[in-house]
Amino acid sequence: MDKTREIERLNALYSGCRAYFGDMHNHSNTASGDGHYSLKEWREGMKELGMDFAAIVDHKQVEHMYHPDWEDGVFIGGSEPLAWISDSNAEFNAIHYNMIFENAKPLERLLEAFPEYKFTGGIDGRFGYPDFTEDRMRELIAFIKANGGFFVHVHPKQLMRSDEPLDYLFDEETGIEVFYVDMRDEMTEINYILWCDLLSLGKRVWACSGEDRHKEPTTNALTTIYSEEQSNRAFISHLRVGDFICGSVGIKMCIGDCKMGGVCDFDGKALAVSVNDFHQSVASPEHSYRLVLLNDKGVVATERLTLDGDNTFVYEIEDCKFYRAEVFDETEGVRIAIGNPIWNAKRY
Repeated sequence: MDKTREIERLNALYSGCRAYFGDMHNHSNTASGDGHYSLKEWREGMKELGMDFAAIVDHKQVEHMYHPDWEDGVFIGGSEPLAWISDSNAEFNAIHYNMIFENAKPLERLLEAFPEYKFTGGIDGRFGYPDFTEDRMRELIAFIKANGGFFVHVHPKQLMRSDEPLDYLFDEETGIEVFYVDMRDEMTEINYILWCDLLSLGKRVWACSGEDRHKEPTTNALTTIYSEEQSNRAFISHLRVGDFICGSVGIKMCIGDCKMGGVCDFDGKALAVSVNDFHQSVASPEHSYRLVLLNDKGVVATERLTLDGDNTFVYEIEDCKFYRAEVFDETEGVRIAIGNPIWNAKRY
């Protein structure tokens, strides 16, 4: 194994990208939005906190994405509806979900294509919470994917009535909100267990973050995206394929030419991982940090991390279902970042 070549490959895959930090689930007080802060206040607060973007997913409207203070790359658009599931045999009766799009137009096309929303149309258009069957919900998810969007199940364990993960409607290549409200919150812990259970059952789903307090910006549940530019088109292109980090630390990882979220043949390849971008909210010279590398069989390696060093590592890999990485603040005893897995094509 040529470690130098693998590190060069990792650097080449992320060449031209930098780490952007933001909140992927929150709300404003625009129009009928039930957030407590305006987009202007959000912009000012984000700047003070060192945040680059926020997904503002106000309920039942598209008007927030037409507001004069809206700016591509600063605010990512979409909405958080609730859907009532009418199947008599369903183990759940409601789903909250985020529909993330580059701008308002594809969201409007979706609302018009699904008359259950009763969308009134136009810039100040409103819509309601639909009644769906499970099959219709899957049609919605497919429509979002086919039209350049990103679908996220938000706070799932706060809605599920069953303890069986597959009783809920988790489709492939969708997001699952793992860090919720705060990476230290008990809701985060149970959503993390749910996500791990889904991985063990063979589901290819992405770990996501969202603060969702409807209040002022905070850094309690950040997302990190390595992007070529600060634009919604670029951000969403990474979200759609799982190439992002749930948390406040940048993790770069590849197996061969395959980055996080991808599927590749593991044969004859090595894994390279680098951890070098800590958001200011979690970076403390007095704290100790650790990288934990996992596969479907458990922990396979751990490494001490430094804030000012080159935390780059290369590993030989075995035949397993996936590899993924996490970062811990050992001083605080908290998980501060989760990298999405790379899956083995022969086992997926």
